[in-house]
Amino acid sequence: MKKRFILVALTSALTAQQSIAKPQELGLSGSGEAGYSNTTGNTDTEALFASLKSSYTQKTYKLKGLIEAQNKKENNVRTQERYVGDFQGNKFFSDYQDAYGFGQFRAENDRFASINLNTYLLVGLGYNFIQEKDLILTAEAGIGNQSTDYIKESTDKDFSQTIGKLYGNFEYGFNSNVRFLQDAAAYAGERQTHYETNTGLKVKLNGNLSMKATFKYRFNDNPADGKKKEDTETLITLVYDF
Repeated sequence: MKKRFILVALTSALTAQQSIAKPQELGLSGSGEAGYSNTTGNTDTEALFASLKSSYTQKTYKLKGLIEAQNKKENNVRTQERYVGDFQGNKFFSDYQDAYGFGQFRAENDRFASINLNTYLLVGLGYNFIQEKDLILTAEAGIGNQSTDYIKESTDKDFSQTIGKLYGNFEYGFNSNVRFLQDAAAYAGERQTHYETNTGLKVKLNGNLSMKATFKYRFNDNPADGKKKEDTETLITLVYDF
């Protein structure tokens, strides 16, 4: 009787896991996002944010890409300029697309943080714990290398270090029109550790068009000389899903 109960419990747990981790939709998908603000008066400001996310999914692999650009001017003086490119390939270990190995390349340019080029090259493992239309939970862990080249005006020396990566992504759809988005990443090494989180609320407007409010937080425990450890941004953008 006890063995039968254990067998039924294991079967039920496996069935539940399979019902949660549904295969992802195949093909190309993504979104384009843009936000712009312009104020005049005592202080003239102009800010622009744009990003393009895409993914291409097949039964055995998934390719993901992100390109992001941010610019800001105050009284015709540029005060922010940051560019990010992030590309990752996932190789699924089963047709169920729950566990996978990944390779990632990430590059950043942020001259107002004295960074000419910051690159990450990583490999690791990931797991899709939940992959539903209105509920997503994914985690990744990896290891790799970070290389940082500072701008010529900086007094800091360029460096390279071995890093570990931890990443988590959570999405929850309150209904068909409102969705909560949260991701967090940590890149930790002996010389420098960098954290980044993105918290967003996405509201569908019409068809493929949505409005999104996002709070971005970045922390660098060892920034360039004279630079702050924390950066925060609050954005209101329009998003087009494809």
